[in-house]
Amino acid sequence: MRSTFGFLLRYYRPYRWSMILALTFMVPSSGVSLLFPMLTGNIIDQILANSEATSLMNTGGLFLGLLTAQAIVGYVVSVTLSRTTERVIASIRSDLYEHIVRLPLSRMSGHRVGELSSRLSSDMTQIQETFSFSLLQLVRQSIFLVGSIVLILATSVRLTMPIIIGMPIIVGAGVLIGRRLRKLSTRTQDALARTSTIIEESLQSISAVKSYVQEPHEIRRYSDSLGEYVGLAVKGARLRAGFVTFIIFTVFGGIAAVILYGARLVESGDLRLGELLSFLMYAMFVGGALGSFAELYGQIQKSLGSAVRIREIMAEPTEEVGCDQPAVRLSSIELDSVSFRYPDRQDMLVVNSISINIKAGERVAFVGESGSGKSTTAALLQRLYDPTLGTIRYNGFDAASYSRAQVRRSVGVVPQDIVLFGGTIEENIRYGRPEASFEDVRKAAADANALDFIERFPEGFGTLVGERGLKLSGGQRQRVAIARALLKNPSILILDEATSSLDAESEHLIQDALERLMADRTTVIIAHRLSTVRTCDRIFVFSAGSVIESGTHDELLRIGGLYSHWCDLQFIR
Repeated sequence: MRSTFGFLLRYYRPYRWSMILALTFMVPSSGVSLLFPMLTGNIIDQILANSEATSLMNTGGLFLGLLTAQAIVGYVVSVTLSRTTERVIASIRSDLYEHIVRLPLSRMSGHRVGELSSRLSSDMTQIQETFSFSLLQLVRQSIFLVGSIVLILATSVRLTMPIIIGMPIIVGAGVLIGRRLRKLSTRTQDALARTSTIIEESLQSISAVKSYVQEPHEIRRYSDSLGEYVGLAVKGARLRAGFVTFIIFTVFGGIAAVILYGARLVESGDLRLGELLSFLMYAMFVGGALGSFAELYGQIQKSLGSAVRIREIMAEPTEEVGCDQPAVRLSSIELDSVSFRYPDRQDMLVVNSISINIKAGERVAFVGESGSGKSTTAALLQRLYDPTLGTIRYNGFDAASYSRAQVRRSVGVVPQDIVLFGGTIEENIRYGRPEASFEDVRKAAADANALDFIERFPEGFGTLVGERGLKLSGGQRQRVAIARALLKNPSILILDEATSSLDAESEHLIQDALERLMADRTTVIIAHRLSTVRTCDRIFVFSAGSVIESGTHDELLRIGGLYSHWCDLQFIR
């Protein structure tokens, strides 16, 4: 708990003087409230003693002045703390998002998108509510508690003793219940994150949901997850409500006993009525403070539960990309006995001792069945993952000689599963090189055979593509992605079934454009349709994570192996 609280307070350090100033004013502002019961009792005693009107007016004027001053100072303090907290939460949210984006793919695969989104939204909101309100109230109620106890002791030790005796019982119960609340809160936030994940997944795949008529299944899945969250939340609410009820019964039961005892003291002349009234008001301050501690403590425990999950994510190691390193033009690639296992699937060897030498300007193809290791090998070429065993070299130098950013800037990728951002067509193409001029963007679109359909839209390049590009057809999304890769102008090109979503005419035009563009680039073509790889300089045949054949199209046909068999099946001889 202490380390988690310290983690959150660390973000307040840049604003510590604002916080110190606000707290400095809050202490006397809250302390002023402790004078009100004393003044009230004083007024009652003056009335009973038939004091002069001037004396009553002076006391009333002091009362009103203190109330006005307290209201003004309280407003300034609340605004200062709220403004500071908003900035602090923005800093934590920004750092968390930056950390998530910088996580390596091997770590990202261990999290679901909805879970991470929940950490950035609901968990941060929970922490924000605590630091903007609950902590302020906790400090204020602590001042009320300590100050009231001191003043009631000064008024009557005998009346104060029942309250003092009951406090350790309440505090002990609060500590025990607080521990349970923190654990329960962490489970509750995890359950809420799971509901966010279901929402994210079902809405992103809404076409598949409707295509397979799985709306009832998704609704049931969400309802079950939501029910789990509600059950945990209600359990926590019951725990807090039980604690509050216990405090109210204990404290106000004690106050009722004090009233009876105090009435006897007034009757016997040992205590003035005004003093009893002041004492009761202070006692109610004590009861109110103790009662609010239960709710405030529970709120803080919930926030600490959220902070635990955020700390766990931020404790995960990020990858060093090296964005500040100068650009290089990589052209040749060599894989020397490269093997790879995914970190969360150590029992499965995805790439098994592959050795491939791709020369500068060479055009090679990776072919094989789904799951044979083609795309994983392409990911290794981009340094999205590091090999488990073996070495990758670029331009004859070990991959460690270059930063990840240098390698990735040299590699352009057109994947089979195109995902576009929800902005305009121009923004999606310009993502390949943000500083490019509009003429460069237009030329890239023309080379990708995308210019015709773009200019048919009323908004042209300003057309919004929608969530994940859903307002464009599959072929249109593919051509926008090709234009984005062309604008990047990489020295190494990876085409993962880059023409698979195009109609025959568009595919022919794109193939012509790609033929010209690949002339000066090292190109890796990942394909299932063997008709697209016949002109490659070399073809590598993948099976079960290994390269079992390699050569030109004609050489592989003469071997009569697996490639030749696939060619017979696809009728391309």
